[in-house]
Amino acid sequence: MRVFDAHVHYGFWDKLFSRGAEIGFLEALSDTCEEAGIEKVALLANPGRGNDALAGALERRPDLIVALGRLELDKDPVTLVEDFYQRGFHGIKISGVSRNYDDPAYYPFYEAAQARGLRILFHTGILGGPVDYLEGGKEDAWKAIPEGADEEALVTRLSRGIKRERYGYSSARMQPIYLDTIAFYFPELFIIGAHLGWPDYRTASAVARWRPRLYFDISGGDVVHNHIVEGGYIGKEISPRKLVYGSDSDLRRVKGDIERWKAAFDTMGLSADDQDRIFYRNAAYIYGIDK
Repeated sequence: MRVFDAHVHYGFWDKLFSRGAEIGFLEALSDTCEEAGIEKVALLANPGRGNDALAGALERRPDLIVALGRLELDKDPVTLVEDFYQRGFHGIKISGVSRNYDDPAYYPFYEAAQARGLRILFHTGILGGPVDYLEGGKEDAWKAIPEGADEEALVTRLSRGIKRERYGYSSARMQPIYLDTIAFYFPELFIIGAHLGWPDYRTASAVARWRPRLYFDISGGDVVHNHIVEGGYIGKEISPRKLVYGSDSDLRRVKGDIERWKAAFDTMGLSADDQDRIFYRNAAYIYGIDK
């Protein structure tokens, strides 16, 4: 079975968004891919200087990586899209906005991406945080529930960080319905919405049904996996033709995540062809691999 992991952050999971998160990661990623049978990964740059690090990774492993530059719609100039194209990046990752994704103020970015054939991966749904009050540290130890002084320290850190954000930043701005508008006005643009719109799976499924180049990935950990499987969305609400596999997790969990999805697909009765679409072929088509 071949696998294209369409959602991999460039950096060790417990160090993401901190300086030095990428150090040694490319070697660890290569080992994980060999162990798990992953042939290609869509590697996502981190904020800040992450695009430079991503360019270096692409230069070192062009056989493995399709590169998605990080673009901040509220802060970066439209010319950054052309910069990504000139660097040989394959697409763009967008998350964290102060307006709805389909606000016309963002259209010049989408127009430029469409003109240069760059794909866009949008975060959709609720944006996770540094603590998981449902699962705690079950998936990742750094998400363990803090108490007492640890909680005070966390709140203080979050308060300092929020001063650097524009008011208006909200998960409400990043819902899957807004991708419908973008796909309508930019029909040549390949779009992937992350996490099947968690938790608005039905809207995500509905908009993917009618827009030729709008897809969703199935990343998001145990809760998203359980919702998608138990809700029976695949094959009923959304076609396997419109889904791509993505891990979006600690490298230590990737092999198990692939095996769990494979078992779920088998239980659903998905054909080998449909499983190949989700695990590899759809992403390969989106990114122009194996034409």
